[in-house]
Amino acid sequence: MSPTKTEMRSHTHELALDAEPSRVWQAITDPAELVRWFPLEAEASPGPGGSLTYRWGPDIAIGCRIETWDPPRHLRTTWSEPVDPRDPAGRARAPLAVDWHIEGRAGHTVLRLVHSGFGPDARGDEEFDGTRRGWTFELGSLQHYLAHHAGRKREAFWVRKSVALRDDDVWSQMTRPGKFLLEGHVDGLTPGQRYRLVLATGDVLEGAVTMHVPPIELAGTVANLGNGLMRFGIERCGGGPQAHVWLSTWDVPATEMSAREARLRELLDRTF
Repeated sequence: MSPTKTEMRSHTHELALDAEPSRVWQAITDPAELVRWFPLEAEASPGPGGSLTYRWGPDIAIGCRIETWDPPRHLRTTWSEPVDPRDPAGRARAPLAVDWHIEGRAGHTVLRLVHSGFGPDARGDEEFDGTRRGWTFELGSLQHYLAHHAGRKREAFWVRKSVALRDDDVWSQMTRPGKFLLEGHVDGLTPGQRYRLVLATGDVLEGAVTMHVPPIELAGTVANLGNGLMRFGIERCGGGPQAHVWLSTWDVPATEMSAREARLRELLDRTF
C-alpha cells in the first residue's frame, strides 16, 4: 500500500540572511548566482511551469519543475527524478517538493525551506536524512556566501569514490591518521569549535566546524583557503555509498583549485 498524505514527512530549515528579500530571491533563482553557493552548474526557465536544473558533474542532475513563482516571497518546485534508478521495475518515486519562503523581518531576511513528500519506508528514511543534511550544509553555504563573498565567482569541486565498506569503516579511514589523514582529529568536535587537518597529500584544512554527524560527515569553514567551505564523509545520494570531499572557495585561483582537486581525487583512489 502506498503511503497516505498524513504519513508523508517533511523537514524544515530556517535561517536569517543579511540581504534584502529581492537579493535572496535572485540567489535562489538566477543560475549565475546559484553556482556561487549551491550546484556546480545551473539552468533556469523562470516563471510558473518553468524549471530549475542543478548539476554536480555529468552524473548528478536534479531537474525541478516550478509550481509557484511569487517573487520575492515564495518559490515552490518539485524535487524528484520521475523513476527510481534502483527499482528494477522502473516505478516512479513519490513526488517530492521544495518550498522556499522569503520574508523581510526586523532589518534582515528570513528564509524558510520546507522539503516535503518523503514516505515512511526505508527508502524514504535514506532520502529524508540525506536531503536534511544536504540542505543544512547548502543553506549554510548560502548564508556564508551572502555574508562574506556576495557577487564573487566561486571555485568548487566534489570528488567521490564508490566504497563497499560500512559507514564506520569509511569514517575511520578518513578521520584517523593513515592513508587519508596525516595529522589532526575530529573526535568530539562541535559546531563553532576550531579544527586543523593535514591530509596525506600535504593539503591543510583549518577553520571552524559547522556540522559534525559521525560516522557520516564533517563540514566547516576553511580559513586558510580564502574563508571557503569543506565537507567530507560518506554519501548515498546520487548512486552511493561513496566517500566524498567537497571544497569551495571564492579567493583561490582556478588553477590552484584544479591541482588540489586532482590530488584529492588521487587520494580517495589510494585510500579506498
